Amino acid sequence: MRLLTTLLLLFPFAALAGVSLESASYRIVAVKQDDGSIAEEWQTAETIAPGDKIGYRVTYVNTGNEAVSGVTINNPVPESTVYIMNSANGAGTEITYTVDGKTYGRIQDLNVTEDGEVRPARAKDIEGIRWVIPAPVAPESQGYVEFQVRVD
Repeated sequence: MRLLTTLLLLFPFAALAGVSLESASYRIVAVKQDDGSIAEEWQTAETIAPGDKIGYRVTYVNTGNEAVSGVTINNPVPESTVYIMNSANGAGTEITYTVDGKTYGRIQDLNVTEDGEVRPARAKDIEGIRWVIPAPVAPESQGYVEFQVRVD
């Protein structure tokens, strides 16, 4: 139960003053469409279980009267989950990852040491995601960033 509570709470973020952030979590469910195809729907996450796919969406809004430059959003990958590769997105953002909570880079540039051997980082190694919005965020403008995980 502790895992479920932790996963559904807001996660810590870093952003600049004048920009407010709101986080929401969703259970991602495969739903059969009228034409027989399958589409993923982001549904309110009331309960989750091991194996479930969860999506996190962070909405940012410039609540100030001036444009804000250099907006950065950091979000940890929740404990007892594994990041789903290539699921982080955000229009107009630069996305980097961390395997140690300190150094951020592109996934293909990150390495970990396991059993004394250095190897390329895998999805299970990703501890956090950073989105940098290089263009100034105008007053009252908003957008969102998101990523997905699988519950262990």
